[in-house]
Amino acid sequence: MPSSNFNPRVIQEKCQKAGIPFWTTTEVIMAVKERVRPGMTEDEIDDLVIEELKKRDESAARKYENYHRVYVRTSSGELEPFDKEKIVNSLIKETTLPRSVCEEIANEVESDIRRLELRYISAPLVRDIVNSKLLERRYSKARTEYSRIGLPLHDVHNIIENPNIKPRNPEAIHKVFGDAIAGEYTLVKVLSDEIAKAHLSGFIHIHDIPYFPTRITSLQNDLRWFLEHGLFIDEDTAVAGPPKHCDTVFSHAIRILISASTHISGGQGFDFFNLFLAPFTINMSDQELRQTIQGFLYELNQLQGVKGGRLALAALNFELEAPSFIKKEKAILPGGVTSTDTYLDYEREAVRVLNMFLDVMSEGDYLGRPFKTPRIVIKIRDGPIPNSTLSRLDHFLETGNNLMIVNHRGGKARENIGVIAPNHTLVGKKRKWFETLRTGVIQEVSINLPYIGLKAGDEVEFFSQLERALNYAKKITQIKKKLVEKRMFSSKTLPFLTQSFEEDIYFQLEYAPGLVNLVGLDSAISAFKGLDIRKSEDAYLFAEKTISFVKNKLDSFLENDGVYMELANLETTAVRERFSALNMKNFGVRDVYYNTFTNETPDLLGWMKLEKELQANSTGGTYFKVSLEEFAKASRKEKNIKLIYDMLDMAPTAFILEK
Repeated sequence: MPSSNFNPRVIQEKCQKAGIPFWTTTEVIMAVKERVRPGMTEDEIDDLVIEELKKRDESAARKYENYHRVYVRTSSGELEPFDKEKIVNSLIKETTLPRSVCEEIANEVESDIRRLELRYISAPLVRDIVNSKLLERRYSKARTEYSRIGLPLHDVHNIIENPNIKPRNPEAIHKVFGDAIAGEYTLVKVLSDEIAKAHLSGFIHIHDIPYFPTRITSLQNDLRWFLEHGLFIDEDTAVAGPPKHCDTVFSHAIRILISASTHISGGQGFDFFNLFLAPFTINMSDQELRQTIQGFLYELNQLQGVKGGRLALAALNFELEAPSFIKKEKAILPGGVTSTDTYLDYEREAVRVLNMFLDVMSEGDYLGRPFKTPRIVIKIRDGPIPNSTLSRLDHFLETGNNLMIVNHRGGKARENIGVIAPNHTLVGKKRKWFETLRTGVIQEVSINLPYIGLKAGDEVEFFSQLERALNYAKKITQIKKKLVEKRMFSSKTLPFLTQSFEEDIYFQLEYAPGLVNLVGLDSAISAFKGLDIRKSEDAYLFAEKTISFVKNKLDSFLENDGVYMELANLETTAVRERFSALNMKNFGVRDVYYNTFTNETPDLLGWMKLEKELQANSTGGTYFKVSLEEFAKASRKEKNIKLIYDMLDMAPTAFILEK
């Protein structure tokens, strides 16, 4: 007796769709009817149909099987029978199309897939076919919403086999995969088409696009927080109490840098590092302190567990004296105890810590090579540099290291300028100094000034284009801040930033700016006016006008829109090369240079003076590298580390000093 699942009309329709001849279909239905047993499922009846077809026509059986037995290989690695309703449901979920359109598209996709006689098909291919139907109907927005991001198989193979990926380890390879997908997601889903086009065309550059939806850019840590409260990263990690010994402080510092690296796309730092560390080292001998610092440096330079197996990018800010604003601050002692002593009482010990760092880093690793991280930052305030430190600085440079100098001389002695690796700066000019800690840069955007210089016909158009680029940077910063807030408090994927003590949250988002980098100002003026900024007063005045325009716009963003942004001059090789290549493609101009590097100009002293004046407003960070040897030649003096005092009178507020 036939099962209730047996329906001759259903079998006839299935055979007809598969292209089975009428008489063959009739014979099969009659044969299956005789073999059906009560309780048989539809799949079991299908098996009977295929068996009977094989008896009569092997090709007909193959057609039927290929048409009606299509399996989809899902992203979870499973095989599921093809079901057009899943297409309908996903279109409704992911786009704004009405159900009737979704059903119409699903029917067409089903017809195409079954007609192709494929036994197995991947979910990405199904999605591609759906997207082709959306494009045919000119549903471009829906097509974008429904797009699947990923990499071609050929590209995946080439990435795995590419010997040029550095560092060369599996984690770095996986980072390339992740970056490609996350970057595409950012441009397609997170940012508007207009902003994405501005980036892709080289008008602007959005830094660290793969990390845009998930991380901040850089972070300035506060060692005192962990000295007082201990180390609590998230619910899944062990909690460590306030450290009682110096080696534990360094262990905490390593954990902080590694843990925070998973929350940032760029670098980080510790400000007042030696001053806050001094209460823990004061009873240690030089040999004990040396060994502890050695262990810290080796561990930091041998950990490759974050961001594609790369080392943690960090800056340690050292003080030569207790700044006036911190002299009366009570020191945090071992065990998280607040002392009756102030940090002024540990000023001399802080210099000893700095000197020992310089000694150990001058020795280098086992092979004598310089340690790659951290960057050493020395702040020079009103007092003299101790002779013991001066002699060590000379040896430090001679052994292949470089360091960043922050010039706090004069009125800036009462300010706090903290450096975050590699070259971001946070300035506490209008805020209390401790508000430059536990914060960072949320996003960085570079503007291709030569692009504007090549495109603009007159000054009105030049500043109109510059304003457009700045508005893009503002929108990008607004989007990023909302994303960071969501990651911190809604999706809660930034637990390091949201660790708290008595409702005081570690990361101070309200003080975290977005950065705007003006890339190639001198090149832009050369392209726009045909003038050399180092030789022409008109060119220099136009540079001043440009910077003033940008600063005024950034001030208006804060006043009118509540968007906090800082101006920076932080060109990177990758961004310069990208802009140069795109300018060549867009304008056919080969000789547009991005020459910020001082060693490329014969008039070093004049360039230093110019940079100092132009970078006075670059409170978000500057890049200026000068060698002691070249400075000695330019100033016609004998090379000596004491020339650093002459540099302080001429160089920008922050500069990198090398041999």
